[in-house]
Amino acid sequence: MLLAYTNQADWESVDVTSTEFQEMCAFYENLERELTETGELVMTQGLSDPSLTKTVRRVNGTPVASDGPYAESKEVLASFSIIECESHDRALAITTHIVDAIGDTVELRPVMEGDPAEI
Repeated sequence: MLLAYTNQADWESVDVTSTEFQEMCAFYENLERELTETGELVMTQGLSDPSLTKTVRRVNGTPVASDGPYAESKEVLASFSIIECESHDRALAITTHIVDAIGDTVELRPVMEGDPAEI
């Protein structure tokens, strides 16, 4: 799973008509097409504005919903993608390619498969 983060201030001030934003969208569209053609893309999805986030946590034994992300952060989770590659090195190469082109942080995390007790 690729978890893409962006700076909160950048998120709030993004100009979707800017050349930079349009180039970033074109990059992601091309990457999605390439990974679809190779059969490595399982799914990808952008996330909505962090201000729409609800976090539910247990407070005094009762689930309570609150506005906003779980933790205060300068970065927000902007999107996620699930890829299926022949190796960890290939997944890391894809992640590095994204960071090299876009500059934002992307976390590469294996998805747990099977019985967690056997891992």
